[in-house]
Amino acid sequence: MILENKVALGQVLFAGGSGFVGRNAVRWFRKRHPSVRVLLGGRNLQSAGEVAQEVGAAEAVAIDVDKPRLGLGDDVTVAAVVMLAPEAGLKGLSYAQDLGIPYLNINAALTEIGPELAMFAHRATAAPVVLASHWMAGAAVFLALNSVKGFEVIHSIQIGAILDENDPAGPASLEDMERVHGAAPPAMVFEGGRRVWLSGDAAKGKIESIDGRLLDATAFSTFDIASLHAATGASNVRFDLVTDESSSRHRGGEAATEIVVEIEGEADGRTQRSRAMLEFKHGAASLTGLSVVLSLVSVLGLNDRAPARPGLYLPELLSDTEWFLNELRSAGATIYEDSKSTLQF
Repeated sequence: MILENKVALGQVLFAGGSGFVGRNAVRWFRKRHPSVRVLLGGRNLQSAGEVAQEVGAAEAVAIDVDKPRLGLGDDVTVAAVVMLAPEAGLKGLSYAQDLGIPYLNINAALTEIGPELAMFAHRATAAPVVLASHWMAGAAVFLALNSVKGFEVIHSIQIGAILDENDPAGPASLEDMERVHGAAPPAMVFEGGRRVWLSGDAAKGKIESIDGRLLDATAFSTFDIASLHAATGASNVRFDLVTDESSSRHRGGEAATEIVVEIEGEADGRTQRSRAMLEFKHGAASLTGLSVVLSLVSVLGLNDRAPARPGLYLPELLSDTEWFLNELRSAGATIYEDSKSTLQF
């Protein structure tokens, strides 16, 4: 079956496709699927047009996230809605449900996901709905899920993310971070098998960077925490974030984004721990855009698998862990994996 038939002869709508993460996602998608047509939706048609001209087989369209059908006419054929722009009114989700096409969103914070869940529950058989507001749209959760292989019991999962202060971020990304930090309650973690909200000194943490520096960090609520607790049953799950000099730049290279995962659990009858690290030289926006595309091709069935049926999905429920990480590697990610070490008491 050719790709065009797989996406029902429609066009993949990247809402916010001319934004910082959006244009990276469109470039990664075009690199993998040169024949699938793309709609670049944005408020700035000139900017969207520039991206459309660059990638080819694309058209820039004006969208309004506060209008039904995102302001698009009935004559526009859409095969999937990739929501890369914040949409408080959830018009993109209802548009996808009306059409019965996949919807993927990376902008709904863990603490504000209720409306999306309610809309899905009321129309559970309408369309595939992918909630991918994980760190870098899933890169961290796949690294962690790969790291827990070989453990019989998982006691704790600690994720550390380092954003390089020189890594450029678009205004929409900064707005999202400010919204989550400023309006959300304290950071959620799992401690002793229970969800706990951390603030003040309890939210302070440490991250050991790839190059061995110990950096001050702060607990941050991400979907990764909920995903990993559900997937592994770990009693303790925590995500810490720091903005500092990346290991890559510290050793004289470019600004990179890095993720560190530390696992403690039981293996071979012993308490052991492992540590895995991911470094992406193209930066945070590019890694996020790539992860978006990997979930998108999985839900559409463009990776030699069947398209996803209507339902609610997280990235780790759509894609095979090994495949996902290998795709990141082929795009420039370096993954370091330490062998398990037995803890001494």
